[in-house]
Amino acid sequence: MHDIQLLIENVRENERIALKFFEIERCILSIGRCDQFVSTLTREVQKQFNVPYVWINLINESPLSHVIESLEKTTDLKDRVLFTRRSVIVDIIKSSNKTILINEGIHACKEIIPSSYRDVVSSVAISPLTIDGALVGLFCQADANADRYNPGTKDTFLLDQLAIKISICLSNVTAREKLEYLATRDPLTGLLNRRQLELMLEREFTRSKQTGRDLTAIFIDCDAFKAINDTLGHNCGDEVLEYIARRLLKHVQKQGLAFRFAGDEFVFVLPGKSLEQALQVSESLHNYLQSNPLRYKTNLVSITVSYGGASVNSDNPGSYKQLLKLADERLYNYKNNRKRSVPTKVLKFLNRIR
Repeated sequence: MHDIQLLIENVRENERIALKFFEIERCILSIGRCDQFVSTLTREVQKQFNVPYVWINLINESPLSHVIESLEKTTDLKDRVLFTRRSVIVDIIKSSNKTILINEGIHACKEIIPSSYRDVVSSVAISPLTIDGALVGLFCQADANADRYNPGTKDTFLLDQLAIKISICLSNVTAREKLEYLATRDPLTGLLNRRQLELMLEREFTRSKQTGRDLTAIFIDCDAFKAINDTLGHNCGDEVLEYIARRLLKHVQKQGLAFRFAGDEFVFVLPGKSLEQALQVSESLHNYLQSNPLRYKTNLVSITVSYGGASVNSDNPGSYKQLLKLADERLYNYKNNRKRSVPTKVLKFLNRIR
């Protein structure tokens, strides 16, 4: 009789656990954004199983690289998502595709544990995550109690099942985000494309007119770009554009957004900034590029840029299209006034290697 009662209790406990897993699955199946997926998953596991520390560790060179930028910028995910080299993760899990429990030698896993947890974690469950059979990261749960994930007494079957479901959901979420990324980004530079520029400018222009908050748009293009292409080839030209895009992002990412408009033309938009402030950013970018040529094969390729801008408060345009048109006109006025001076450095460099 005692054995039957124990069996019934075990069945009921398994049902309770299964319901908790079902609730987690229900919460994550319909999510379409990776940041929401990570946030919901980690919080639900914490809530359903009273696990104090839960996070996802993603390989930073995996097929998920297109979502890393947005995840890194999400402050709410601090200590809930980490990005680690593949070699570090493989050293820990070896070739295992099953959950690993560790409660001794935790220090060997420190690179996959958030820094704020390292001194308190005494046991950890590490479940590999895969997409199309390829390892992309880990789902990790940890506790200060060394017996919580004791490999000698705990079974990993349910954790393995959860990891499979997480992998499927992660694959679906990142596939959606990749489609969105490809639809909104320039494939060469990774900057937002012209369509996104127009959508963002239309929205911000309306907001600026309603609130009186300034809005500035700056056009930038690469001096003597055709000559660079003709002399060093289109591969070099592509690298020049990527180089300018990377530096442009570093100069504006905390203040606004950067876009590739067409060819060697870029646009950046600074909501809340005056034309004078935006032109200072442009000059800073120009000075950096002029002082730091691109290394291409055996050459140091000199790069200079021209720019022109317009703002809502300074120029009072009637629409966002007029704002862009005015900035574009000022770019070409700037270029025409500098033809004898600024591109000279670039053209002299190209003449030397012809």
